[in-house]
Amino acid sequence: MVWEDVTANLDPAPALLVEDGRQRFGRFSTPVVRANLLDARFHGLPRAVRRWRLKEWQALQITGPDLFASFALFDAKLMSLMQAKIYDRARGEKIEHEWKLRPGAFEIADQILDSTNSYRDRRGALTFRNQVARGKVSMDVELVATRDLPRVAGRIEVLCERGASQVVSLPFEGPGGMYSHKGMFPIQGSLTVGERTYTLRPDDSLVLLDDHKGYYPYVMRWDWVTSASYVEGQALGFNLTRNQCRDPDTYNENCAWRGDRLGILPAVEFTREHVREAGEAWRVRDRAGRVDLTFMPSVPGDVRVNAIVVESRYRGPFGTFTGHLHPDGLDPVVVDGWFGMGEDFHLRC
Repeated sequence: MVWEDVTANLDPAPALLVEDGRQRFGRFSTPVVRANLLDARFHGLPRAVRRWRLKEWQALQITGPDLFASFALFDAKLMSLMQAKIYDRARGEKIEHEWKLRPGAFEIADQILDSTNSYRDRRGALTFRNQVARGKVSMDVELVATRDLPRVAGRIEVLCERGASQVVSLPFEGPGGMYSHKGMFPIQGSLTVGERTYTLRPDDSLVLLDDHKGYYPYVMRWDWVTSASYVEGQALGFNLTRNQCRDPDTYNENCAWRGDRLGILPAVEFTREHVREAGEAWRVRDRAGRVDLTFMPSVPGDVRVNAIVVESRYRGPFGTFTGHLHPDGLDPVVVDGWFGMGEDFHLRC
């Protein structure tokens, strides 16, 4: 089977997402030179104030034979987080280093062609070195053991030339918009957790990249599921979101990957059954039957914060997916027991 390359039908990204104060919206085939959302008009606010409304983060989600992990630097301005969530699938063990940081603890660059996003203190460090212009992203992590958590250390190299990206610039219902660069890529490297070392090879391990910025409303809300898996030697993955964008039939970031190919998926709706009970299930579907997925959470992941101006009611469980996808530009994708994660995201910030 020869699949159509959907990216061939997409425009290349503009060098600047914002020109003359206006954000250019669309789905693009290449990285942006600068995701300069700070230059966009937003409620008539001056640039210094806009900076405090722009939410930004970078994350890598890793899937290996025995390992599922997520690493992130998340800057919501009034609240910042460093997260390292690691789950040993064979042992059923999860560890989580999560640091709530002061505002301004780190800055997220406005591009990933050549940049570094990093945080370091006495507890350790997490660094993303972005060199997408040279076909790679690397992550270095060194987190000190605590009384309750093991040391985490390692280096991961993302092989961007051997996968596929999706770059979107989308408008919100109100003023402002968002940018996201997501992609699925093979990786190589190793990660040591306590006394156990996981070796990750390009033929058995994948990463989902997320570089993200947005002028989100004061209450941020979205539903999201994502997963990647090697199936009979073929790298497969998907990204599905219902967020606060205007006209989601036109403006969404839903897609599937097959190797170095990208396929586009339609707008979706989420429903949840037996929430926080045995047998909890998230159903993700579109109106035409091109997306029909069930996510069964099995590993909890909550962030609770209630600090007057900041409140988080975040759920980010890990679990398994079953169902099918029919992307534009790809053969149908059968999802059978893939491991991944979902988010029921609520943050007032």
